[in-house]
Amino acid sequence: MSLDNLNDEEKNILLQLSYFDLPEGRYKGLSVEQIWQKVKRIPDNGGDARREALEEYFGSERYKNSDLANVVLNGYQNNNPNMGGKSESGFVGYAWGDGDGNATAVFRGSENPLDWDHFKTDWVSNGSAGIGNEIQQQEEASRFYQQFVHPAEGEKFVFGHSKGGNLASYVFVHYLEDDVNGYVINGAPIFWPSLTREQQDALRGEKFDFIVYDGDFVHDLGFAPYVDKVVEINKNVYLDPFYPHYETSVNFKNGSFEKVSPGGIYTPGDLMGEIIKFELVYTIQGGRKIYQAAIFMRDAALMVISATWKGMKEAAQRVIDGCVAVYQGLKNVTSKVIKDVRNIFAKLQQKVNLALAQIAHAISGGQFVVEPYIKVNLHRLAYYAHRLQAIKRKTDEINSEIDSLYLKVGITGFDNLLKADILTTFHFTINQNINYLKTAASLLEGAESRLLAKARSLH
Repeated sequence: MSLDNLNDEEKNILLQLSYFDLPEGRYKGLSVEQIWQKVKRIPDNGGDARREALEEYFGSERYKNSDLANVVLNGYQNNNPNMGGKSESGFVGYAWGDGDGNATAVFRGSENPLDWDHFKTDWVSNGSAGIGNEIQQQEEASRFYQQFVHPAEGEKFVFGHSKGGNLASYVFVHYLEDDVNGYVINGAPIFWPSLTREQQDALRGEKFDFIVYDGDFVHDLGFAPYVDKVVEINKNVYLDPFYPHYETSVNFKNGSFEKVSPGGIYTPGDLMGEIIKFELVYTIQGGRKIYQAAIFMRDAALMVISATWKGMKEAAQRVIDGCVAVYQGLKNVTSKVIKDVRNIFAKLQQKVNLALAQIAHAISGGQFVVEPYIKVNLHRLAYYAHRLQAIKRKTDEINSEIDSLYLKVGITGFDNLLKADILTTFHFTINQNINYLKTAASLLEGAESRLLAKARSLH
């Protein structure tokens, strides 16, 4: 018994490994640890948090005594752009097996949205899958499962995180006759209204685990009335709004999640209800154009989360106004539709601000070590602020041009326009940096003057 006896931590390890690209060469039959030794040699592979967590795990007694030690790789497919896959859809799958005939497919989630290759493959199709379209990655996940897991004589599994969770859910509901088992963490929900009653009951059943981390925004951008567990994250204070979404943001004790609440106490909030209502009513009644616009609203929601978190109110409002402008440019769109679009974004921002308030409370109740001595070159601070001011002027000109395009490009060009808006809004938080440098220089200069005056008065 190996794959059919994995605990939460061991499944989490396989999910983390799915974010690493394998180098060229032979890999079939290699153990989980042997795969780790290969992928960790590639610079910038998988992300620092995963590298640190996996290095600690494979060097511990937990791995040596785990069922993962008996698991080997049976298949691997990477269809990211420039990876030499069968397509450039962005699909990545790992297939694992054990000596007892059990098999699982593990699907990678979305990757960095600021990388254009990942944005156009993962993120643009996320919204499409979220409102019921069958996307290429789902079809490829199905074929991957058919090739590597379906023929297995033992237990069959599908694991996934984030978008990989959507892929795992898709495969699970389409292969119920295989008696397949599903395990999803912070998954992008599958479109609930498109499922049959049998499929909906299966997602709520014992053979499918849907786990969310407290504070995760991604699973909130859909409708998932089948949450089994809510896990408390391992930090009260974090700088990245999507920190609770990552697999590495929780702790384990004896292989199980350390702090867990039953899924039954988790109920979808107003945000999910608003989104699902909007999708059901307006995408069905409004035709193909507004159906596509609903896809882009989800992409815009991720930008609004990030901008609101960073205090970039103008940037968040620009994205909201741009999304609203797309809806206003469609035919037969009523003022109520426009109001509902703005209402969804308003509730999303309220949710982000609530999370920020909780973090602020945690900070106010904590203790921080104060540096005994800090040396700062005030002239360099002023110089950097001046340089950033020049960049800001150029960026403002570009942003102005982008804003004027929202009403002109229409639905077909919205994804490219959204990408341009992302690059000019989030590649550098210019306004924040300028204000920070100027404020820091002013405060330090004032403190220095006061200290010098006090020092002179002592002589």
